[in-house]
Amino acid sequence: MSLESYRRPRLVILHPRASTREAARAMADNHIGAVLVTENHKLIGIVTDRDVALDVVAGELDPHTTTLRDVMSDEVASVDIDDNIKDVLDIMRKHACRRVPVLSDERVVGLVTLDDLLIDGAVSLDEVRSVVCAQLEVAARFKAEGQTHPMVPARPDIDTRSRATRRREARAENTYNRLLAAVERQTALDSRDKSEQALRIVLSNVCRRLTPGEAQHLVAQLPSKLAITLDRPYEGPDKSITTETIQSDLRHSLHLIPDHAADILYAVCDVIADSVSAGEIESVRAELPTAMKDMFPTMPLRRAG
Repeated sequence: MSLESYRRPRLVILHPRASTREAARAMADNHIGAVLVTENHKLIGIVTDRDVALDVVAGELDPHTTTLRDVMSDEVASVDIDDNIKDVLDIMRKHACRRVPVLSDERVVGLVTLDDLLIDGAVSLDEVRSVVCAQLEVAARFKAEGQTHPMVPARPDIDTRSRATRRREARAENTYNRLLAAVERQTALDSRDKSEQALRIVLSNVCRRLTPGEAQHLVAQLPSKLAITLDRPYEGPDKSITTETIQSDLRHSLHLIPDHAADILYAVCDVIADSVSAGEIESVRAELPTAMKDMFPTMPLRRAG
């Protein structure tokens, strides 16, 4: 028996450059849980509602600028229209998936889901259980390896970066840019480069003034991309670092007048405090000498409302 009954006259198919917002809207309008992604009429990916929730919403990515290429599963296991239900089940078990696109002459013509098979009475409960168990086993293995989703290995002839890698890169870039934007806004510096330099100078000095453990805790709560730019290793506490020495670094590096350097220092510290937990700032303040404690506000802007 072929899969003709799963040929769909209308499928929701989007281009990889489409935004994840478009995909979410398409899913909502059509009451479906996934959209297929094609390029030059070839199937290249699939994006599910779970991808949008975990990768975009939980990852704090902008749905208007995050494309389907950024979050889609790169390699999609598919079946041919002339295959049968057994072939579909084999794909679902092997690749731990519940949705299998149907192709005819390499073009998408349908989609078979586990729900479809169950509603149609085309599979037994034992067969459904075997697919679900396969998903749970793979998910548990990938979770133990630190990944959020299992993925089919990519073919050597396509981009070998995994979806999880692209997601982490996009999220890291997004959070780092938001932090720099906050620094630029609070300091009123006239460029991103100067804002980035001011942030690096202040944070590197603060980390050197703390114990190594506390410095690591502080940096761990800030965007991961920022850690790459800092002066390391942390071998503090370096008691030669004071509010005045940090201001001096800012003056010489950014060519500032003394009063402006002080304003920049406190503005950057305020952004840092606003970007980490209140408990972490209290721990930082506890390690700083009395003369430096007031660099970090006890009530950052965000929490002060």
